[in-house]
Amino acid sequence: MSPAKSPHIVIVEDDATLRAVMAELFRLQGIEVEEVESVSGFFAAWDAQRFDLVLLDLNLVDEDGLVLLRKVRQRDDVPIFVVSGRNDRDTRIGALEMGADDYICKPFDTQELVLRVKNYLRRLGRRTDTEGRRPSVWRFAGWVLDEDTHQLINAEQHPVYLTRTEYELLLALLRARGRPLSKIQLADAVGGGSLDTSPETVAVLIHRLRRKFGDKEIIQTLSGVGYKVQPEA
Repeated sequence: MSPAKSPHIVIVEDDATLRAVMAELFRLQGIEVEEVESVSGFFAAWDAQRFDLVLLDLNLVDEDGLVLLRKVRQRDDVPIFVVSGRNDRDTRIGALEMGADDYICKPFDTQELVLRVKNYLRRLGRRTDTEGRRPSVWRFAGWVLDEDTHQLINAEQHPVYLTRTEYELLLALLRARGRPLSKIQLADAVGGGSLDTSPETVAVLIHRLRRKFGDKEIIQTLSGVGYKVQPEA
């Protein structure tokens, strides 16, 4: 996302009235908005252009929104905020495990929604501004995390896909240089702390990272303290 142009988001919502209201709220903030009502509509728009953030309802006209979430995560790390009337724990945890960056329950406070999105987009802009700086490369347990490319490379030199929130959490652990971080500290590191990331979400992200490492010991748990990763000197 270039800081020289307006951010561009897509709202995937089958309720036309709610979708129009949400779109107008963001347009008033200078954000470009694409509106779609279905999974097929999203991919038609996605093939024509890329978006800086997706606001995703789960009850869509053609498929479940979780299907869209899974398909997108197989190919891209675009930030995805689920905005849904489903507030049961299993659905929320399931969406986070699939790679959602945030989960917002309906009915929601419109000002809070706008602020969450604007804060996230602002941080994305800051990260883009610093892409020209000298990259930092973290080596740990045979793995490499490259801050410049946001790539995680395994011992066989193959890239392993990370969602944006997985990357932010792992980077926070590595920057701590072996110092343990609590769930609250890690929640603050994911999304800059403005997305109300819960300790429960941190636990899900730790689980997802361990599964990708295929090793539970790379991210060490210190009972009653938090988690740590020991980078190589």
